[in-house]
Amino acid sequence: MRIAIIGCGWVGERLAKYLTGKNYHVIATTTSPEKIIALEKVATEVHLLDFNSTIDFGFLDHVNVAIFSMPISRNGWHQGFEKLDQQFPKTILFSSTGIYPQEDKIFTENDTDHLRTDILASENLVRQKYPQTNILRFGGLMGDERLLKNMFKNRQPENPSKPTNYIHYEDILPIVELVLHSEIKSETYNIVAPKHPSIAEVLNLESQTSDDNKTETKQRIISSEHLIQDFNYTFIHPNPTYF
Repeated sequence: MRIAIIGCGWVGERLAKYLTGKNYHVIATTTSPEKIIALEKVATEVHLLDFNSTIDFGFLDHVNVAIFSMPISRNGWHQGFEKLDQQFPKTILFSSTGIYPQEDKIFTENDTDHLRTDILASENLVRQKYPQTNILRFGGLMGDERLLKNMFKNRQPENPSKPTNYIHYEDILPIVELVLHSEIKSETYNIVAPKHPSIAEVLNLESQTSDDNKTETKQRIISSEHLIQDFNYTFIHPNPTYF
């Protein structure tokens, strides 16, 4: 299976290593020449691809699955993306749970009100061009050096009672592989650990999880139940407290 990861960033590089290790033919693209050497260590092929300047997309011919991992909240790639004329049997878009509003609510993929317009515009653009696209909305990316304790090493969190909506990259990798082999098309999934401890609980902060604080802080929860049900998936890292 030939898999193209278009826009190989922090998650993409780890995904490329994971898939290459399972003998998939991985084509990684980047807009940054300085990233080529690192990506060559984890992918079968590496190409510079900038939708605003690349003319020849021939290296994407015969790709079985295209994974789009461009910056989801930016539109700098939109115009060039529309010129892409390759057809792919399967497509996946990496998006973000940042699309959901900051409200006291448990959000599912059925919630469509007050979504962030920049992220929604990117999702719609890809779906219009490739209607079969499965959209994976990632929670806050965690793992390796990305840990909450590192983020707050030199500062206190403003809202310690805020629930966490994070995902460990070691869950993203097998989830993507499940989607690769699925016959499901045109679906959207929230990819978030099913447990939502507060920031204070993850950081083990003292006396900052009172009921008053919880009342003042929006209890925004992103549900991954749709993914769990469709794929019978059991999270490797279900609780951000132990990331």
